[in-house]
Amino acid sequence: MAPKKKPIPTLDNLSFLVAIILLAYTLTHFVSIPSLDLELRLIGIYLPLTINFSLIVSFLVAGLATSGTVWILQEHPEIHSGDSTVDHWLLPGLTALVLMLVIEQFPFGLIWWVAAFLGGFLLMLVLLAEYIAVDPENDYYHLAEMGITTLSIAFFFILSIALHAEEIRLLIRVPLIGLAAGLVFLRILHVRTRGSWVLVPALVASIVIGQLSAAFHYWPMNSISFGITLLGPLYALIEFGEQHSKNTSPPPPQAYLFPGFLVILSWIIALLI
Repeated sequence: MAPKKKPIPTLDNLSFLVAIILLAYTLTHFVSIPSLDLELRLIGIYLPLTINFSLIVSFLVAGLATSGTVWILQEHPEIHSGDSTVDHWLLPGLTALVLMLVIEQFPFGLIWWVAAFLGGFLLMLVLLAEYIAVDPENDYYHLAEMGITTLSIAFFFILSIALHAEEIRLLIRVPLIGLAAGLVFLRILHVRTRGSWVLVPALVASIVIGQLSAAFHYWPMNSISFGITLLGPLYALIEFGEQHSKNTSPPPPQAYLFPGFLVILSWIIALLI
């Protein structure tokens, strides 16, 4: 019996893409452009919006990560001309965006460079996991599945903390958190179900987590507690979604015990922190 294929991306291409993204992170410390202050009114709500160079770079690195993922996947032996790779764009783009938000919190210096290189290493792991996840027959597919699940949840957690710490307005925070939750749900279920798109459950997860973020917006809690209160319900919804996607009949009541326990445990931890 022939051994299973163990394709990995060309390390030169992988390191080049990560280096370009890290270079983009440094631009905010060497390039400065005037900020543009906008005053928007949406259904009677005053919404000031500042467009600065950091915001532009944030979307730039997300686009770089997305397009770079497409470039790297082109060399995969299971990817043929015309094949869609949209499912592999979600996590790298979210990763690059979240890392940008986190790294910018550090003062420019030794700590900043350490955080940047750690971020680059995490981004490389994400790209490697996405490359392996293309082929379900790959020996390392289960490791890639665990990596994608862990990193997706971790980056959602970091994003929630960052948005709370920056005191982003509710009108902006809720759509961002809801969108991130929906994308994380969609990506994890897609890799766990070997390619199924669960769009309706992902929309439900996005709405539920968005509403929870609105409910906890004014609660007197720190940023870490805020992230934990959303993390438990999101993971519980992912478990619900996986159970329903694999069963034609409704799961037994016992199947809901673990997800429910996760929600209760996460909220208890959030209260104690």
